[in-house]
Order: sequence, then C-alpha cells, then structure tokens
Amino acid sequence: MKAEDASRHYADRDDREAQTAPGEVRAGLRRFLAEHTVASPILEIGTGIGGNLPDLNEAGPTFGIEISHGAAREAASLAPVAVADAGRLPFGDASMGTLVCTEVLEHVDELDRVLAEMARVIRPNGLAYVTTPNYSNLAGLHKWWADRRSGRHDWNPWGAHEGGYEAFMTGRRLWRAARPHFELVAVRGLDFGQAITGRFAVTDRIAWSRAGNAVIRKTLPRLARSTGAVAWHGMHIELTMRRLS
Repeated sequence: MKAEDASRHYADRDDREAQTAPGEVRAGLRRFLAEHTVASPILEIGTGIGGNLPDLNEAGPTFGIEISHGAAREAASLAPVAVADAGRLPFGDASMGTLVCTEVLEHVDELDRVLAEMARVIRPNGLAYVTTPNYSNLAGLHKWWADRRSGRHDWNPWGAHEGGYEAFMTGRRLWRAARPHFELVAVRGLDFGQAITGRFAVTDRIAWSRAGNAVIRKTLPRLARSTGAVAWHGMHIELTMRRLS
C-alpha cells in the first residue's frame, strides 16, 4: 500500500476498535506520566478517539492531531484535536513541552520525516514517549513472510488494522530514525529474546514485558553500552526520549 493510499484509508476510517489503544499501551503511558516530570503543553500525535486524553489532560494542557476525521471529531470533546498529517504538524517550532505517540508510527510511510517533525515542535530537552509494535520476534517472521508474499505492508499479526498500512517495525528501525534528534532515556516493553546489534545509549532502565515479567535496572544498560547489543523482543516497543538541545 502506498503512503497516499494509507493516508486516505485512515482519514476515512471510523473504527472504534482500531482507534483504541490496547490496555497495556495505556498502562505504559500512565507509568511514563507517573515516573517523569511532564512539561506543558502536551501534544499527542494520533489521538484516535481520545483514549489517552483523560490521562494526558490530568498531566497538563493537551493538544492532539489525528488523520481520521471521525476519530478527531470524537476526541475533540476531550481536548483540542486538529485533523492533520504527522509529517506536517500544524504547530510552531519548539512550541510543545512533551510529545506522546502510541501505536502510530508503524502506520506512517515516511518515518524519518515524522520523527524530524516531532523534533521540530518539541522544546530542547523535552520528553517524547513513543510506542510501536515490535516485530523482532516470531510474529515478525510471519509478517515479513506475508508482506513479501503479497507485495504490500497491510497485514499484521494482531489483526487490528486489516486493510491498512503497517510497516515492519523493530527497535533498530525506530531508533535509527529517532537518534539524530533525540537521546534515549528509557526502553520498555521487552521480552527475553533475540538481541540485535546497535550502540544504544540506554541511560535509565530496560524492563521486560509480560513473558519476561522481570525488571533489570542499571546492569543491562551497562552491558548494552559495552557490547552494543540490546534485546527488542516483546509485543511492543516503548521508548522515552529527550530532545537534543
């Protein structure tokens, strides 16, 4: 599916299930808000129907953008939400204190452009919280095979976005797009599994999600810095990043 076709697909879609973040994603956002000092105003990129907005509103004045007209109309009852493309954010340079983008970046074709736009609108040293599916696992092998067979990127193992565009997301791909603009503060959402190479500046902690059910603090980040290996194997990747000054 081409990027312009994907944009039309999501702009016209009014699907409550697809526009609602999974429970574990909302729990991760609440953890981020509890653990970090969140500067205002907050911008959510891809609000869907507004599932995250009540929590964000409690943290500070919040704005949103959403490509689906129907979802934006519903979310607008909770916060100011503009219908806009994540690659063309309708906000000024350094106008936002914090960015939140959950389960959205896998649906954009120009990932580098969107991360650059996020960096443009956030203030220096502002925090960005980002989640995506993680396909560095067996489900990813299935998706890789299905995408190659069909010649499209419109299939995903979770079945939440049938007919839409969903890129093959991995920790390496996401961080490669983000690292020119951000430094890594925390990584979460990891299960015990496959390691990939890449020198990630993990400065806070790595937590493993449901299958691992363990938290490793301080030790694994030092190992990652020395070996250049980080495991990205859970269902979701959660990154907390700080805008480079």
